[in-house]
Amino acid sequence: MELRPGYKQTEVGVIPEEWGCSTLQNLTDPTRPIGYGIVQTGRAVRNGVRCLRVVDMVGSRIDPEQLITTSDEISQAYKRTLLRENDLVIALRGKIGAVAVIGKELSGANLTRGVALLSASENFHSGYLLQYLSSSSGRNAIEKNLNGSALQEIPIAALRKIFAAAPLLPEQRAIAGALSDVDTLIGALDRLIAKKCNLKQATMQQLLTGQTRLPGFSETWEAKRLGEIGTTYGGLTGKTKADFGSGSSQYIPFLNVIGNTVVDPNNLEQVRISASEAQNQARKDDLFFNGSSETPEEVGMCAVLLADFHKVYLNSFCFGFRVQEGVEANGLFLAYFFRSGTGRKLLYFLAQGATRYNLSKTNFLKLEIPLPRPDEQTAIAAILSDMNTEIAALEARRDKTRALKQGMMQELLTGRIRLI
Repeated sequence: MELRPGYKQTEVGVIPEEWGCSTLQNLTDPTRPIGYGIVQTGRAVRNGVRCLRVVDMVGSRIDPEQLITTSDEISQAYKRTLLRENDLVIALRGKIGAVAVIGKELSGANLTRGVALLSASENFHSGYLLQYLSSSSGRNAIEKNLNGSALQEIPIAALRKIFAAAPLLPEQRAIAGALSDVDTLIGALDRLIAKKCNLKQATMQQLLTGQTRLPGFSETWEAKRLGEIGTTYGGLTGKTKADFGSGSSQYIPFLNVIGNTVVDPNNLEQVRISASEAQNQARKDDLFFNGSSETPEEVGMCAVLLADFHKVYLNSFCFGFRVQEGVEANGLFLAYFFRSGTGRKLLYFLAQGATRYNLSKTNFLKLEIPLPRPDEQTAIAAILSDMNTEIAALEARRDKTRALKQGMMQELLTGRIRLI
């Protein structure tokens, strides 16, 4: 393929002719070579030297509140990895490739064995290096150099040999600044989403237990057993691997139930069902629960089907709950209740098992829940649904911004678009 004028082919691909291309070892401070931290930190020491672990790295951020400590004596034995402001750290195992820039508050801290120090040279910008190593090119280079099977990691020697594109310092700063601005926007959206989710959880707890009543409602709630409200039914049975992936029928996958309060109608999969089979069809307003999990906290996650489908079935790992005719129970209200802290606690205590936890449908039907009048159920469900819609819109905006950043990285870090 003919190169665009003004560009050259290098170890990292096609880049502008005036850009350099060098290994990380040659781009870092020669007096502080790339290396990992303390092998054994020993016992925690009050007011000791803080130590950064892989677990403390959250994407490109570091949680300073959870750092362990070690003695000054042990830290001095690894003084080559004592951190300074603007140093980079990269996870060698676990969250492999996670990279962060050290802020002023962590200056003087040290590293543990699973984290490596990358101290940029005076001609290299740490923010640019952060963005490059976080890009698809940087992550691909890291993944190609992993070793191990059960516990993968990237060796220091391999990390030092990874190549990076090297624009002149002013352009590095410009690229880092542009991408950092997008990171700031993504971070603000993440914080807003977290705030809205916490508000929704608090609102659920108040409204779904009657602690807070909506204007115009004052009637006493009635306690009812689930067996008085509806009946359970099982998911698909007797199917083999060959039955899935084709056929004229559809089924609701396990993850669609686990991950959503309302079943995603666009996330159904095909299954072959013959006319002679006696399978239970899912109906609008049915509730679905996963019947088992490896932890009791994840048993009985609930979702409701609000779409009206023909020939839609439930996966074999979940069971359905259908409200009986004549019973005034809002499916969306019930789904929110079972996703609330109160509902989750009820199902948690029903989980039985040791290595795997199961939910007995017999015991499930004995559960007693508070049920307001139908109009209050509808009003509560509407408020929570509006909150969900707002959160979903924010998540879509954040995801779109992340995709935009990926496109910017592809253009800026290869020099296809120049800022200087």
